[in-house]
Amino acid sequence: MENVNSVAFISKIKTLSSIEKADKIELATCESWTSIVQKNIHKEGDLVLCITTDAVIPEVLALQWGVDNYLRKGNRVRTIRLKSVYSECILIPLSDLPFPKIEMNEGRDIMEGLGIFKYEPPAIQIQDGNGRKHKYHQNPNFHIYYKFPNQKNVPNMFNEDDEVVITRKIHGTNARYGIVKKNKLSILDRIKKFFGNKWTEYEYVYGSHNIEKGSDSQGFYSTDIWKEVSENYNIKDKLWKIIKSFSNIKDLGNGFVIYGEIYGQGIQGDKYSYSLKTKDIKFFDLEIDGDYMSDGVFQQTMRIMDLKIVDCLYSGFWSKESQEKFLYDNIEGTDIPHEGIVVKHISGDRQKVSKVINPNYHIYAEKQNVPDSH
Repeated sequence: MENVNSVAFISKIKTLSSIEKADKIELATCESWTSIVQKNIHKEGDLVLCITTDAVIPEVLALQWGVDNYLRKGNRVRTIRLKSVYSECILIPLSDLPFPKIEMNEGRDIMEGLGIFKYEPPAIQIQDGNGRKHKYHQNPNFHIYYKFPNQKNVPNMFNEDDEVVITRKIHGTNARYGIVKKNKLSILDRIKKFFGNKWTEYEYVYGSHNIEKGSDSQGFYSTDIWKEVSENYNIKDKLWKIIKSFSNIKDLGNGFVIYGEIYGQGIQGDKYSYSLKTKDIKFFDLEIDGDYMSDGVFQQTMRIMDLKIVDCLYSGFWSKESQEKFLYDNIEGTDIPHEGIVVKHISGDRQKVSKVINPNYHIYAEKQNVPDSH
């Protein structure tokens, strides 16, 4: 794969298989994606354009390809279940692409060339208590969480020699909290540093996945869910306490950031409140000086900070069965499907982490008009 996060790429049809009690359709697989297709259109080994779930297709192309009736609102590719099989992508013959004759290699990302992109929910915008918007400069040391791929795009990421941890993917909103180096020192900061205050170079920062919501140096919004959770769990004080336990400040480098998911009442609608009456948070990763920590270091750090972590479903050597066992689970005590799972190598290696989405979640979320993750 040229781009493991692509939602529109050239792929080879690996298999075509019959569907029980279906005479006109069959099931095609590309990488690990499955698609219900009309019989006698494709052959095994054919190169096709594979457009996966949550890809947004320009209307002119959707009409040209005759797939507009198969898309959800906003021209987004949907997951469907028909005759007990899942269709998670749309396959387009290369002869139908509006390109001159150019090289179409397997794995080539052609999102940009076709104007196809992955749907992203609108960012939650927050104003201060007086309704004013502020000019705010992001701290470059407060990193956005690594965007890891859907495992269907990288089906050979793990093998049976890989020791992994499989955790539950929560349907909520992403959050990050950190103590990081300030982007710029004020005159007062420089004076404090001159007189030996080594921590004056660092500040507390928090935010959503994409947007920094506030910091010690630039102030905070009057209220938002990230600040509310921070105060409920005393996250700022807990971060400073563990930071100041570092024997050598150089080990901290550019900063210390924890990543979690806020969920519960009022986050993703009533269906995904997880039976909570309030908001809660569970953490899933830790970054120190730009490096993600191993699962062991992460868990130990969260225990010291007395913060919750995402549910660990399995820890051990990877197998396909270990994933499938938990993928199709419903939220306990309900018929509401979990969003999916995350599979991560215990070392914290970013080349060995991927998500696996429960196809029943996609179907349920569309029918119930469930808000998208942030």
